[in-house]
Amino acid sequence: MNIKALTGTAMLLAIALVAQSLRLLFPFIPPQVSMFVIGSVVSATYVLATWRFGVKYGLLLAWITPIVAYLQGMLPIAPLILITGLGTSVYVVLVYVLRHKLLWLLVGVSALCRMVVLYVGALLLLQFLHITGPKTVPILMAFSWPQLVTSTLGIGMAMVVMKRYTN
Repeated sequence: MNIKALTGTAMLLAIALVAQSLRLLFPFIPPQVSMFVIGSVVSATYVLATWRFGVKYGLLLAWITPIVAYLQGMLPIAPLILITGLGTSVYVVLVYVLRHKLLWLLVGVSALCRMVVLYVGALLLLQFLHITGPKTVPILMAFSWPQLVTSTLGIGMAMVVMKRYTN
């Protein structure tokens, strides 16, 4: 067992969970602001865990954080844990595979694929569960283009941290 990777991942998990908890600690922050700021920080932890310690550590975060988000009431139905975990797993694998490629390819492919998996997965899940009407709008909105933004910003933040860490 790699103690350095385990403790580093635990620290990144702590950062992700504290970031997710900011919604509860500061409920007056507008949801749009919290979605982009918190989502970007959490995305950065996935990327950092993956680049620094390997895919399995990024995947660990990818599956723990949606469980906590559900427990905090940020995911309205439990099956969205699965969709979020799958979309983020795709993101983690792609940021690992494409880490040495052109920046636009890394960002474009990984962020776009995450958004597509999340949106299509949420859409199919809602249809399967026969959840329709206005209550689907905020779910589908949260699983659409904001994911592209937070995934992209997460990679950018991770790049800044990695650059400072390695210098």
